[in-house]
Amino acid sequence: MKKRTKNRVWALQAAYSQQLSGRESGRILEDFYAWRKIGPQNREFTSALLTALDSHLAEVDALLDAHLENWSPKRLAVLDRLLIRLAVTEFLFFDDIPAVVTLDEYVELARLFGTEDSPRFVNGVLDAVYRSISEKCGSKKPAE
Repeated sequence: MKKRTKNRVWALQAAYSQQLSGRESGRILEDFYAWRKIGPQNREFTSALLTALDSHLAEVDALLDAHLENWSPKRLAVLDRLLIRLAVTEFLFFDDIPAVVTLDEYVELARLFGTEDSPRFVNGVLDAVYRSISEKCGSKKPAE
């Protein structure tokens, strides 16, 4: 598994833990890194991704909500919602990652961790969100 893919898996696991416990993400990450014995050299992307999501959660959720047709965000499976949130965070705040890479990675994670319908659902929502972002920004990868 590639380094960034591992970081995305760790971010998903930490975000899920945070969702279930209601604890602050910094504390979740400290415990998560200690428990998993993840060294400092492997933490940067995971930490940056979760910090960006925490800082911009309202913006990310508003974008997600706007692209859910006939679905309430509360009806989404927790893992699907977290996967979509993390991917949208990458779309918005990680300009060095091509959107197609982000899309492919999170659909693959949906295949690994979600339900049978998760990959198709996550792909559809992320595609709609990305098209909306790129139309607003007038580019293929939105700026911060």
